[in-house]
Amino acid sequence: MKQDQINPELIPFLPLLYIAWADGTLLPSELEEIKRLLDEQDDLDKTVRAMVLKWLNPKSPPSASELIYWRELICNHSNLIKEKDKLNLFEIGKSMSTDQEGYFFNEKTKQFFENVEACFGIVTKEALNDLLHPERPDFSENEKYSKESFSAEQMSLILEHRFSGIKERVRTLMKDSSFAFDDHSREKKAYREEVLNWTKLLADQGFGALAFPEKYGGSGRISDYAAVFEEIAKYNLSLTVKFGVQFGLFGGSIFWLGTKQHHKKYLNDAGEAKLLGCFAMTEMHHGSNVRELKTTATYEPGNNVLIVNTPSEYDKKTYIGNAAAHATMATVFCQLIVQGKNYGVHAVLVPIRNEDGETCSGVTIEDNGFKLGLNGVDNGILHFNNVEVPVENLLNRFGSINSEGKYESPISSDSKRFFTMLGTLVGGRLCVPMAGLSASKKALAVAVHFALRRRQFGPSDQPEQLLMGYQTHQKRLMPLLANAYAYHFAHQFLISAFEASGENEDTQEIEALAAGMKALSTWNTTKTIQECREACGGKGYLSEMYFDELKADSDIFTTFEGDNTVLLQLTARARLGYFKNRFGRMGWFDTLKYISDISTTGLTELNPIVVRNTSDEHLLSDDFQLAAFKYRESYSLRTVAMRLSKRIKAGVNSYDAFIETQVHLVDLAKAYIESIVLEQFVRKIETIEDVSLKTALQLVKNVYALSTMEAYRAWYLEHEYISPKKSLALVKLNKKLCKEMSFMSADLVNAFNIPDYMIQKAVQF
Repeated sequence: MKQDQINPELIPFLPLLYIAWADGTLLPSELEEIKRLLDEQDDLDKTVRAMVLKWLNPKSPPSASELIYWRELICNHSNLIKEKDKLNLFEIGKSMSTDQEGYFFNEKTKQFFENVEACFGIVTKEALNDLLHPERPDFSENEKYSKESFSAEQMSLILEHRFSGIKERVRTLMKDSSFAFDDHSREKKAYREEVLNWTKLLADQGFGALAFPEKYGGSGRISDYAAVFEEIAKYNLSLTVKFGVQFGLFGGSIFWLGTKQHHKKYLNDAGEAKLLGCFAMTEMHHGSNVRELKTTATYEPGNNVLIVNTPSEYDKKTYIGNAAAHATMATVFCQLIVQGKNYGVHAVLVPIRNEDGETCSGVTIEDNGFKLGLNGVDNGILHFNNVEVPVENLLNRFGSINSEGKYESPISSDSKRFFTMLGTLVGGRLCVPMAGLSASKKALAVAVHFALRRRQFGPSDQPEQLLMGYQTHQKRLMPLLANAYAYHFAHQFLISAFEASGENEDTQEIEALAAGMKALSTWNTTKTIQECREACGGKGYLSEMYFDELKADSDIFTTFEGDNTVLLQLTARARLGYFKNRFGRMGWFDTLKYISDISTTGLTELNPIVVRNTSDEHLLSDDFQLAAFKYRESYSLRTVAMRLSKRIKAGVNSYDAFIETQVHLVDLAKAYIESIVLEQFVRKIETIEDVSLKTALQLVKNVYALSTMEAYRAWYLEHEYISPKKSLALVKLNKKLCKEMSFMSADLVNAFNIPDYMIQKAVQF
């Protein structure tokens, strides 16, 4: 909105518009109140009112350049800005008005702007000075733990990468009274309705559609959607999951599995939460075994419809989020039957409720009831009794029924088609662990600040010792804090790789990485929250510390989007595929080279000098740490391959061979993922230019690497990768590093941007 484009009658409203957008987000409560106040201005020109509302649309916020222009225009009236008694919207607007006799010069208009100021809860002067944010309070009561070695704000920018702006919008939005809730006295139905309302408010801000193309209200980047998902998890995990089900799973299934006809018909409404949906994949007796789902969709050529049917009580769709109360449509995964032949699992859009909320004919909906956590999400059970839907409801990107009633697909192999279809939905496995990591960051922020204020025991006639001063406390919290940073950068790498891959061949490797990362990261979340709870003693058991909700709401993360143990086997199988492909292409020269590589490892890493090297310089080097992680992964890969080969050559079928080596498969997957996590941490540090930040992250990386090696000391000793003396030196050095890290722990958790009011509430005494 440039100067020559501004309607003169709109100019007096610029201060109002600037204040509304000065913090980057227009809150729902503010928008509703301004609309109400404008409605009361019956003498306001309708065209002007429409223009004001246009610039108050949360989905079309003004650009940075437009805000700067507005500010310059307002600041040109510096004569008023100097007069403190006239620092209000009415007087500044009045000074900008070109109509010195009309609308802007009456008591009713003055009252309108005073009410708007009350709505914003800030004074005009503060807004025009860019609403300076207060500094984060220092919770430390001990000087040595409060010395800044780096800028927490700058560290936050590194963590948030290019998503600082969108994350700040979410943080501002979540402060609004519209998102206020009663922590611990929730009745299930009311809580579900509350979460639904919040989900719609997020959609109103354009957050729900972010992963969709621009023509459907998004940015076309799943990373933007994931950033919002990750940030919401700091506030309420029921909302996070509801948001994920509606926009990530239901909306995502339409986008990834559907074609243009489905996109045009459904995506806008799904992204705006006008069409509420669910993702009906899991069945009662089949769980993670998607390939063997029993629900069918049978093509009936005479009527050109699909008949969706659940064959038995054991095949009902269960644990389906959004199904028990709110969804009107389900993406149902079922066996597609055409002309008597089963073409495998496909997805079909099935209406389950009408516009009045009544259950559709042939559909039975049950409520899963109360759960361990996430009771703001309405999980339900769906049963289909020969439900008829148009053939157009088949999400047909990878398989369709043509006008002649025949099945056709761009992928001839049933197996490849199945895995390609599921691969497009890998986004959920990327986002779930990111939300879990946000929960663990919140737990760490509470536990660290508690440890920097809570005192217990100490020498006679001296102040009691801070909890953070105890070596045991440092050893229980600092490795977990290091894990949070390590997994953060690993998730950042993975979602960028997924976004860049598109439909390239690399997708399978990314799927395997996503499966393994989800498993280890969510297990780390569960471990972190429990340890932080215990580290806060009896106070940690109080609801005000958030651990009750964090524990209950995040526990399911280890199970949904795939059971972690099952996912690790998927990762291991992918690594074995890599191993098989490598040897399958090997000629005599390549085989000799591979054997030579193994021999070189034996001559370098496993020679007596390296095995016994206990110097700090050696133990802290990236080369040693990366080699140690990689050796464990490559050794596990070779030995698992040999175990499987031995069994199969002996006549054991491949399924039984895998069953007999399951434990080794899981160990292989863990070693592979931990190697990737360390590798990405090292690469991230290489990109940091600020010396203080680089030094801090190097310390955190070392704690992650040495703590992980310490956890696997028995393995390294058994395989003679380290000597007993080197093992002891590693443990001793790690204790020293944990102590050093504890001195910067406040800044490290402050960089997570957990809301101050949450920390203050939790650690107050």
